[in-house]
Amino acid sequence: MQSSGINAEYGGVSILIGTWDEINGPKLMEIDPSGTARGYYGCAVGKGKQNAKTEIEKLDLSSMSCRELVKEVAKVIYSVHDEVKDKHFELELSWIGKETGGTHQLVPQDIYAEAKTYAEEALNDSDDEDTDM
Repeated sequence: MQSSGINAEYGGVSILIGTWDEINGPKLMEIDPSGTARGYYGCAVGKGKQNAKTEIEKLDLSSMSCRELVKEVAKVIYSVHDEVKDKHFELELSWIGKETGGTHQLVPQDIYAEAKTYAEEALNDSDDEDTDM
C-alpha cells in the first residue's frame, strides 16, 4: 500500500505489484532481485521488512476491509521505523481495489488522516507500555 514499492537493496530491486478486478479480486505479487515472483496476502520490502512481515502475519488480512487494512499498514510502518537509527519519513499510502474501481490511487485524505492518527496513537501506547515496565 505504499506508492513506492521499489527497493534497491544489495544491488538488486524488489518490486511489489498490486492488482484488483471484479473477477479475480485482489492480488499482490513480489518480484525479488533474483527474479522470483511470489503471491501474498500481505508483504513488505526494504529496510525493516522482516519486522514488518512479522507484524503483517499477525493480521487476518483476508477478513479485513481496505479501510481497516490501510490503518493496520500505517501502524506496521510506524512500528518498524526506528526513530534513533532511521531518518524522518513521510507516510505515503495508496491502494487499488473495489473502492478505486481497480485503479491505483492515493488513499483519500480523510482515510489517510484516520490511519496516520491510528498508527501514531498505537505507537504512543506502545511507548507508554515500555516505560511502565
